[in-house]
Amino acid sequence: MPIHRRQSPTPDRYSLGPARIAFGDGGTAFGRLVVQDGRIREVLSGDGHCEYRLPPDTTVAPGLIDVHTNGAGEFLFNRDQGNAVPVAAVEYARQGASGFLAGVMTAPFESMLHAAGEIAEAAHSLEENPAIGARCLGIHFEGPFLNPKFRRVHRPEWILPAGHGAAQALYDASAGTLLMVTLAPEIEGAAEAARFFTDRGIVCSAGHTAAHYSEGMLAIGMGFRSLTHAFNAMPPLDHRDPSILAAFIQDRRTMVQVICDGHHVSPVMIDILYRTLGDRVVLATDNMPPFGKGYRIVDGLVRAQDGTIAGSALRIDQAVRNYMQYTELPFERAVIAATRAPAQLLGLQRDMGTIARGMRADLSIWNQDYQVIGTIVGGAVVHGEILKPAPAQAS
Repeated sequence: MPIHRRQSPTPDRYSLGPARIAFGDGGTAFGRLVVQDGRIREVLSGDGHCEYRLPPDTTVAPGLIDVHTNGAGEFLFNRDQGNAVPVAAVEYARQGASGFLAGVMTAPFESMLHAAGEIAEAAHSLEENPAIGARCLGIHFEGPFLNPKFRRVHRPEWILPAGHGAAQALYDASAGTLLMVTLAPEIEGAAEAARFFTDRGIVCSAGHTAAHYSEGMLAIGMGFRSLTHAFNAMPPLDHRDPSILAAFIQDRRTMVQVICDGHHVSPVMIDILYRTLGDRVVLATDNMPPFGKGYRIVDGLVRAQDGTIAGSALRIDQAVRNYMQYTELPFERAVIAATRAPAQLLGLQRDMGTIARGMRADLSIWNQDYQVIGTIVGGAVVHGEILKPAPAQAS
C-alpha cells in the first residue's frame, strides 16, 4: 500500500478567513469561520482577526461528496479493494472532496463480498487514525442485480437475480458501511431486495434498467429514491413511451445522479435536467481507472475495447465547473449538486453538506477561478497549505 505524507497537525480550535462563504444552500456571505474539535463553532462577519488568513478572492464551500466512483489513480475498488481506499482518500482531497462512496461493480459474488469486507475495514481504519484525505463514507454496490439488456460493461455471467438472501449477504459483508445499492427495479426479486435495503436506511438507486415510466413509478413506490447516471444504461426519454427517468423527474421525493462531463450527457441536456429538477440533481463522476487490457481513456471517457463506455475520467471539482458552464449557474448554486444534494441523498444532511454552526468542518477552498486550493476534513487540513498564520496585529 502506498505511504502518503500526512499533513502537519491542525489546531483543535482556529478561525479562518475572511472569505466569501458559499453555505451549500445557495446563500453566500463574506465572513470568517471558527472551527473547534472538528466542527464549525461559529460563522462570523468578515471584520475581525483570524488566526489563519485566506488569500484574497477566496471562496469557502462545504466539502464535495462523490456518491459514485470506482477508484482513483490506478487503483480500483473491485481489484485493489481496501488498498484503494487511502489512495482515493488522498486523490479526492486534491479535488476538494471531503467524502466519497467506494463503488463495487458487478463481479463474481464472493469477490464482491470480499471487496466489501476489505473496504469496510480500510474505511474504519481511516476513521480511527489522523485524516490523510477525504473520508470513505461507505460502500455503493453497482450490481449484481442489473438488467442484462442494459448491463454495458458489467459481465452477463456475473449478473444475478435479486432477493432477500443476496441482499443480506451484501449487507453483512459491508460491516455497517453499506449506504447505496444500484439495481434494476424490474428484475426478479427486486422488490424483496429493495424492502430489505430501505428498511435499513440504505439508498436504493435505479440503474442499468430497462424500466419505463410506469415501472419507474412502481419502483418509487417500492422505496427507490435515486436514479444512477441519468440517461445512461436505461431507455431514452421518449415523448410517447417515456423511460424511468420521467418518473424520477416527476416525483419530488427522488434525486437524480448525473455524470457532468459533457460526454455521457450533452451539456444542453444537463441544463434541461437542472431546469426540470432544480436542486434534486446530484453530480457524480463514475470515475473509472483503466483497469485491464483493452480499457483506455478517450476524450475523457474510459472505453472498453469494443467502444462501450465503462466510466469517466471526471474529477468532482471539474464536474462543478462544468455544471456552472452548462447551466449558467453561479458557483453558490452549482455547488449544491456536489454538497447538500448528495448529503441529502445519503441521509447525512444533518452532519455535512452545508456550512452552519454544529456541522462537521468539511470544507473546500477555491480561488477566484474556482480551482481547489485547499481541503479541510473534520477540521484538519488534508490538502493545500492554506493555514498560514495571519500577521500579528499592531498593539
